Amino acid sequence: MNKFLTIILAFVIFAITSCSNDDDLGGRKVTDYKEYTLTVASKKLQGVVVSCGNPYRADVYAVKDEAQQEWQPLADISKFDYEPGYEYQIRISKTSYLDYRMGDPSWTVYELLEILSKEHKDSDNLPADFIPDWFEND
Repeated sequence: MNKFLTIILAFVIFAITSCSNDDDLGGRKVTDYKEYTLTVASKKLQGVVVSCGNPYRADVYAVKDEAQQEWQPLADISKFDYEPGYEYQIRISKTSYLDYRMGDPSWTVYELLEILSKEHKDSDNLPADFIPDWFEND
């Protein structure tokens, strides 16, 4: 009888553990989603991008959302076919993800939803760059 109970117990444990899904193992989860309008400046500026914990210089977009007065850096907007010399009003989505199976478990993706306007002009009040004081140029 003990052998029979051991087999049933083993079967129950196997059934319970095999029913776990990807979410139980820490699969990819959307942690935030927003849509909003951005102004994208007519030229890209030097900024610092961090990838896998390593900062490096790169050309970044200068952007402002509806509530901002100052230009801010943004490294990438997927599906956006940027053309220098034009200032854009665009609608984007911002999706934040979390996946503990990844080396860098959280990240955010910015994606173009719609180009609202595209005007040939030089954007006003752009900073010289977006290089922070802490960044050392090797």
